[in-house]
Amino acid sequence: MPFDEHAERVLEVVARIPAGRVMAYGDVGRALGDRGPRYVGNVMAGYASDLPWWRVVRADGRPPLGHEDEAVRRWLEEGVPVVGGPLAAAAAGAGARADMARARWVPESPASVTQTGPAGSRGSLHHVEVWVDDLAVSGPEWGRLLARLGYRLGDDWGHGQAWELGSLYVVVESGPDVAGGHERHRAGVNHLAFHAGTRADVDAVVEHCAEAGWSLLFADRHPYAGGPQHYAAYLESSEGFEVELVAADGGGLDEARDPASGSRDKT
Repeated sequence: MPFDEHAERVLEVVARIPAGRVMAYGDVGRALGDRGPRYVGNVMAGYASDLPWWRVVRADGRPPLGHEDEAVRRWLEEGVPVVGGPLAAAAAGAGARADMARARWVPESPASVTQTGPAGSRGSLHHVEVWVDDLAVSGPEWGRLLARLGYRLGDDWGHGQAWELGSLYVVVESGPDVAGGHERHRAGVNHLAFHAGTRADVDAVVEHCAEAGWSLLFADRHPYAGGPQHYAAYLESSEGFEVELVAADGGGLDEARDPASGSRDKT
């Protein structure tokens, strides 16, 4: 089938599915508002080999037809909730099914799964470049975080990596031009903020990325360090970079919490 704007939008949605979650072909079509599961399947068959194709499943949770064994293996590696648990899935092999009640990922809104304007439109963000002191340390940290948020590794040139999400990409790079360590309290960019899905998605990313070296900032006010109506996690890398993971269903401060404890003045 020809590659067109609709096919690109399908691939952008697939690239955003977090590790450990899945969408049915019909879910992807509904997220775009105008495409059915057969169209999504055709796009996946033709263009998704470099994307996390195993995260797009049949309506009943079965893996993609013809790639069942590989998909189930990937599920077990990523911790996708499966019917009967991982041991049952491993025993079932190609007959395993994702537990759609727990594994299904729903984008926060249809508009959020694509660019706010056409790719390359005037004013849209093209890319972000982060210079780090030691890529051997920072590369795995940023890679774990960005992959969990749906980015895919597009290029790796030894002292740098480019992580892609649709037409946007984030570069993490080190080299001889880097002088001194990062300090977010000095003049310059303070932090990067990402849409991270639901509150449960935010919590899952925090737990997942702790294994790679990210630590939770403002733990005494988490998850409302940004204010009583703003559910988010603030993480710091081993080199002092800060990222904010924002929940789409922010919600209000739990009744048991003190509303005065939330503040945008996080420092």
